[in-house]
Amino acid sequence: MRLANADGRAAFLVDGRVHDVATMSGGALPSDPMAVLAGHWSEAAALWTQGTTGAGIAVEDADLRAPVPRPGAVFAVGLNYHRHAEETRAEVPELPAIFTKFPPSINGPFGDVVLPPDEDTVDYEAELAFVIGRGGRHIREGDALDHVAGYLAAQDISCRRVQRAAGNQFSMGKSFDSFCPLGPAVVSLDELADPLDLRITCRVSGEELQDSRTSDLIRNVPELVAFLSSVLSLQSGDVCLTGTPAGVGVARTPPRFLRDGDVIETEIEGVGALRNRCVAG
Repeated sequence: MRLANADGRAAFLVDGRVHDVATMSGGALPSDPMAVLAGHWSEAAALWTQGTTGAGIAVEDADLRAPVPRPGAVFAVGLNYHRHAEETRAEVPELPAIFTKFPPSINGPFGDVVLPPDEDTVDYEAELAFVIGRGGRHIREGDALDHVAGYLAAQDISCRRVQRAAGNQFSMGKSFDSFCPLGPAVVSLDELADPLDLRITCRVSGEELQDSRTSDLIRNVPELVAFLSSVLSLQSGDVCLTGTPAGVGVARTPPRFLRDGDVIETEIEGVGALRNRCVAG
């Protein structure tokens, strides 16, 4: 299943076309994407298997927004790819390095990334994200994927100056409005040949800067679900960005930071692609 958010309404994304879920279900399913994620995921999956009805509308004519528009929590993981750790010359921490991106940073798959005025160290970070479908506490690794509704492509846009200021305040440096593009849909794991090994790439203005596979993750999705739930109860609709691979701008010589007019293209095998233009704030 591929659950999108078209103009604020839950929609299926099928072969480049968008189909309204509430309409397809004759009103049996809610139009709010969060309500589908939190309480009607299995019913939506059953509807998906029946196939679409009607022509739908073309993706380019739809106002696609973040498929998880109001997450209760947005977790993110730092230093979680082996090659990224090598390029930054950082030691792998004993525990996963968790921070949060505050919900106002949520952006759609094709929304503009607004560069803060007077900040010239804004960076790109392509990431695989997952969404919790069934919440819980003390979830075992072996059961973790049963609690994941699906995957999304994500960008962990980061203002490096603010991130590193005042004792490394990651959450503030990564939570400017528009700094968390998500989408284009929540993709259920049964749509993927191997949910733990997917190619992930990032291009900026046509130049490929990141190219890796999620099998290079230091802590994979089941491990992250188990760790997070060992600390706090996970809720339906919570999002977690799993970390970025090697190739970030701050680690390049010279550094490659985002500028007005840049276009960030993020793609994850089987999951989908984001395309976000950078605009001056």
